[in-house]
Amino acid sequence: MKCLELAIPPLPSLLTVGHAVWMPGNCHFRRSFDVYDVIFVKRGAMYMQEDQAEYTVQAGQLLVLEPGKTHSGTTPCTEETEVYWVHFKHPAALRTLNAEDIPWSAVLPQGRDSDTLPSDQTMYLPKHGTVPFSRLQPTLDRMVQLHMQLSVEHSLQLQSLFCELLETLQSEAKARPGSPSSALARETVGYLQKHWMEAFHSQKMEEALHFQFDHITRCMKKNTGMTPLQYVHHLRINHAVILLEQTTYSIQEIAERVGIPNVSFFGRLFRERIGMPPGQYRLRRQYQL
Repeated sequence: MKCLELAIPPLPSLLTVGHAVWMPGNCHFRRSFDVYDVIFVKRGAMYMQEDQAEYTVQAGQLLVLEPGKTHSGTTPCTEETEVYWVHFKHPAALRTLNAEDIPWSAVLPQGRDSDTLPSDQTMYLPKHGTVPFSRLQPTLDRMVQLHMQLSVEHSLQLQSLFCELLETLQSEAKARPGSPSSALARETVGYLQKHWMEAFHSQKMEEALHFQFDHITRCMKKNTGMTPLQYVHHLRINHAVILLEQTTYSIQEIAERVGIPNVSFFGRLFRERIGMPPGQYRLRRQYQL
């Protein structure tokens, strides 16, 4: 399944949602506008073209038409076709890629209380294909109902339901069979999240995951941007940040509690990832409070 990679934040903004039954002979008109147009087909089929690409959208499928591209119907409906549509506003997709190539395990920067801008993140939206329509329809029906009775009371709920719809679609893409490399990376991440407090041993990882450590490392690097040891350090430093903010433990005690008893090495790792020594981070945090 092909997926569109969208930069967030900001989240996509819902513009309109609707539901209709197209009769045999109806055909989508030709247009190009600066919004996303998501078509869900409940029964029947629609025949669409976007620029030079042609699509058949059958029952239980969706098609995402992108802003700035020209789309139109290629053939009239041959049977009654029940459709939902959702229009939303968002910048053009960063790229299109296969669901199995999406770096689901990639580590993203965590927000700090000193941040004034959100960190760059991404979301993924299936371009065309089968979706779990039985799961989507209650949300679509509720969105249509709220849109028809739109008020201040309903507007935030409508946007929230739209985000729920997007999350379901992304979860569907993630559930598709991935590459062996991404599967091993996710398994490795799960293992490390469970054992990060323990001493790091490559042999134990090989025994638990049933692959040679060099292969595990290559898969982790490809899918997360980190080696297994770097990922462990990432988890340990994140926990150290919490201890610096919420406890009065000494730097040495915190280093030991997160599994890095060498306080000099701990300080170097902390500085590399946070941008300042742990003592300075604690003082800055206290000053901000």
